Amino acid sequence: MRHDLLILANANGGNFTPEKIKTMKDILALGDGKLRFRVMVTESLSHLERVIKEHKGGGITLAGIVGGDGTVLQTRTLIENEWGYLPLYSFFAEGTRNNVQDSIGIGPNSSSALTKHIVNAACTDTLERHMVKVPSLDINAWKGFNVGFGLIPRLLWFYYGRNAEDYREMEKALQTCTPEPDQATYEEYAGKEANGKWGVAKSVWRLLVSLKAGTNEGYLLRKALAGEIKFDGEKQKFPKAPIGAYVSCYEKVNLGLGKLNPKPSPGAAKEEGKFQVVIAYGNPFSIIPQLPKVIAGNKMSNAVYQYISTLELPAEKVVQIDGEHIPINSPKVSYDGTRKVLTLPVIA
Repeated sequence: MRHDLLILANANGGNFTPEKIKTMKDILALGDGKLRFRVMVTESLSHLERVIKEHKGGGITLAGIVGGDGTVLQTRTLIENEWGYLPLYSFFAEGTRNNVQDSIGIGPNSSSALTKHIVNAACTDTLERHMVKVPSLDINAWKGFNVGFGLIPRLLWFYYGRNAEDYREMEKALQTCTPEPDQATYEEYAGKEANGKWGVAKSVWRLLVSLKAGTNEGYLLRKALAGEIKFDGEKQKFPKAPIGAYVSCYEKVNLGLGKLNPKPSPGAAKEEGKFQVVIAYGNPFSIIPQLPKVIAGNKMSNAVYQYISTLELPAEKVVQIDGEHIPINSPKVSYDGTRKVLTLPVIA
């Protein structure tokens, strides 16, 4: 069987370089005759959309996505909404943040090894054997894996050193800008993330200050998820007003916090065809001391844990899908089957 590979590389990815793409092309060329490949470097979201439409009906066997969380989210969403079938996937960790890739064992500096693996598997017709099935989510037609609403994206926003004014400015830009300025605005505000113990300490300090700074700076964290929350179409009641929701559909979770990443509890993939949702309620100060529980994979005391197939939430303007902040109103999350994603072989 001759495989048809399409590699889509984001020229604006955090770790993108022309040299890496040349190396990738050189490696792919070693499989000449047994596989067909095209490497397309896209300069903008509109360019990516055009390329994906041009390859509709092309029978692509494997779609490789070179970039970070935003690239995977945008590319996979366009492919699946445009092509009408699901290709095999390969995710290359070449973005500023690579949480999706890390969650399936694809780390930084692995692009050459992953490309060689693709060639070997394609030429021996064993691509399917090296795939893992990753449960997927549909969020208002966006295709993601992990989702945060309400408090959780805001906690992460403050972790990365932003403030409420920046948040509002970026929120406005996301809703009004064309793709090119949108990307530039995002990069301007995202900046360089905080790392290490000092970065965490500063972030916690910013968070506490923001909570005490009055309504102008603190409303982002105090605001509850006002309105109905439905699990599989049924309205839910909570002991106190919900302030955040977290959705996960596979075992390992990485939200861009380095070693401080939450683990699904007691297991996101516990029930086939369902995802885990965690609805936190109460005061943010009651959640912050429990973060070690979340990191260890244990349950918080003031949260509802459930396995469902659909989640409906009241309007929230900013949603975090994997590592990206996306403006979505009245989000509905649905289990969306599994995706076959190539993993690197385990070396003993």
